[in-house]
Amino acid sequence: MGVYPFLVKTYEPGAKKRFGQHFLRDTGVIDRIVRWIDPAPADVVVEIGAGDGAISTRLAPKVGRLIAVEIDPDRIPQLEASLAPYPSAVLIPGDFLSIDLDASILPYMQPGARLRVAGNLPYNVATAMIERLLKWNVPVQDMFFMVQLEVARRIAAVPGTREYGVLSVFCQHYCDVQTGFKVSRACFVPRPQVDSSMISLRPRGITTTPKYEAAFEEIVKAAFNYRRKTLANSLTRHPVLGKAASELLAGAAIDGSRRAEELSLQEFETLARVYREMRAP
Repeated sequence: MGVYPFLVKTYEPGAKKRFGQHFLRDTGVIDRIVRWIDPAPADVVVEIGAGDGAISTRLAPKVGRLIAVEIDPDRIPQLEASLAPYPSAVLIPGDFLSIDLDASILPYMQPGARLRVAGNLPYNVATAMIERLLKWNVPVQDMFFMVQLEVARRIAAVPGTREYGVLSVFCQHYCDVQTGFKVSRACFVPRPQVDSSMISLRPRGITTTPKYEAAFEEIVKAAFNYRRKTLANSLTRHPVLGKAASELLAGAAIDGSRRAEELSLQEFETLARVYREMRAP
């Protein structure tokens, strides 16, 4: 899964380009996000990129625990002040991509609590953050993200469309995906050059093995690595899959003349299962 370049030309004082900061300032949109999340007292909500607390301060009074993660040290004093009135709020300074999630989050989980995640994700690292959460071996109830509109479309894309690719297959393998409402670039300061969209991911709770998931990832990435070529051609070019490509496609009853973008999620899952069986134990 790739990351996205910065798309903003100018920044307000205090907004840092290296962190991809776009602060949501439209209170109507913020309230709409909170309503969509529908927080409850049993919830433990992890907010990625809490900024100066615009969303945090609306979530904190409604949940059992709000864990605000913020990478920018210059935002920490304002965020601390914003969250000070709320006993439910905990601030974790640091980069979400590198903090120890288990050590940072799990101590706040109580019996019966629902772990939920939300955030206005920086455009340049949104896919990396989502990928980390998809691979986190902890039950998450659901996730609500503001992402670049193009990313939202890729996550929710269906087979046969231009947007359908590795990100689509991975997200839909692990989660039920729902596209939310579009958010204009005019709602942010500084203003980005693209619009955004809310999207929700609800983990499917699938039960597999690490070896199966590794096979699934290898198959999907190999298939889309040469997306303009046929599936047989793409798999044959892979250094590991290549020798078994014909047997693999035959075992999954999939026509090798098709292209990766034409395959359904279920067909990719079948390919992974057959591949795993071929490589057993």
